[in-house]
Amino acid sequence: MSKTRILIIYTGGTIGMAPQDPAIPGSPLVPKSLEELKAYAPILSQDNRYGIEYGEESFEKPVDSSCLEPGDWRRMAAIVERNYDAYDGFVVLHGTDTMSYTSSALAFMFDNLDKPVVITGSQLPISEPRTDAPWNLNNAIHVAAYKAVGLPRIPEVVIVFADKIVRGCRATKVSTTDLTGFTSPNSPPLGTIGEHIKIRTDLLKPRPSAGQKFRVDHDLSESVTNISLYPGIKASHIKSILGLGGVDAIVMRTFGAGNAPNNETFLEVIDDVINKGKKTILNITQCNQGMVEMGLYEASSGLLERGVISGMDMTPEAALTKLMWTLGTKLGEQVNTQMQVNQRGEQSESLFDLRYGECGNRLEPQEVFKKLLSPDRRFDVEQFSKGVVRLSNLGFVGCEPGESIKLRVFMNMPNAKFDLPDDHPNCVAERIVAWNRDPLNLSMICDDGKMRSCIGTNDIVLTVVVREGVRFWFKGLYLALFAKAPY
Repeated sequence: MSKTRILIIYTGGTIGMAPQDPAIPGSPLVPKSLEELKAYAPILSQDNRYGIEYGEESFEKPVDSSCLEPGDWRRMAAIVERNYDAYDGFVVLHGTDTMSYTSSALAFMFDNLDKPVVITGSQLPISEPRTDAPWNLNNAIHVAAYKAVGLPRIPEVVIVFADKIVRGCRATKVSTTDLTGFTSPNSPPLGTIGEHIKIRTDLLKPRPSAGQKFRVDHDLSESVTNISLYPGIKASHIKSILGLGGVDAIVMRTFGAGNAPNNETFLEVIDDVINKGKKTILNITQCNQGMVEMGLYEASSGLLERGVISGMDMTPEAALTKLMWTLGTKLGEQVNTQMQVNQRGEQSESLFDLRYGECGNRLEPQEVFKKLLSPDRRFDVEQFSKGVVRLSNLGFVGCEPGESIKLRVFMNMPNAKFDLPDDHPNCVAERIVAWNRDPLNLSMICDDGKMRSCIGTNDIVLTVVVREGVRFWFKGLYLALFAKAPY
């Protein structure tokens, strides 16, 4: 087996804590130095049997992870950056409380990462008799020192904790007492740890191509905030929080599949924040598992209409740190696109959201709607998984109350007619609805086969038609193109 060099980066946390004054029972735990920690970690000795060579860097003053700030992420990233060429892997010793924030932030900050950056810690101090620290530290070192121990290379930021290897931007802390501590609720772990360490190479992020050099994005915007909805939350409270000066973007934790109050007062606040305040609102679910699907239920259609973007199935930690990174590196509409597209394996699918806008109104209904838009260049039809057409506040003229109306949506066929055959290859969605004078919100899953055949690689024209003699209007037409994340 090959010799390997790894760098131990000590930031503090429970793993290196001990009583402030051992002579006083119940003395509070405080971070100790790396030298004190090493006394309990034989694997760090230079004469270990694996031939692993260690380097060390430590925060001058180790901190409890609850006190960490984005500036500390920049410090960690800078340590990796200046030592990148000298080491084969990196182990970051860190407190558990904000470990998943750090692992997410570093995952986004590191571009073209080709070496393992392994973050670990413990639920109990390394000095305690029943501590889990040596197990976690040993396993983290093995994953980082892959060449010496014959493991596959993981070119990612990961958390190694208890019996799992978890992608850094998928991790979340789920227990303050259970020694397993962390999980990745919407994706399988990258590896498991038992008698042997088993790594799922099929799940790993691809290594950078030749010539792509490692670099670090140090620009993180701190003008973000996080708000969680609850039953009975008042629009005035939302307005006060979302209207804060110095805040450019908000992670909004909603109910279920991305639902929120559908009353006009609440939605007016959202509209003001996005369209007048020029702020970004990212919608993620409060549920541990599952994905935001705005427009699936009426309770989220209002958010979709007003420009709220989907956080898909990201963890709260990944959503917040991705937003900080994106605001620091992108401008304008790029922010919305970047946030919905998979970057580091933080979400299961990418969403390319095309917003076609409104068609007429109750006083000026239309006979047909057609418009051209282009998905982002990163949309890959080979990864296409699902298309959804959504219509909001749809109404009809020229039909009787309760009458059933068939609405058809054609793709890349500007001159489509209603009476074309039912199986026409360009008719990607259709719905029969009963019109009772109340505005309708429709969500239609497209025919995947037809979508793949006519979607093309550039422009997408949507044409909406109904039978002759009937006219219609709607406030919003949306096409959601979902593409599987390649890792």
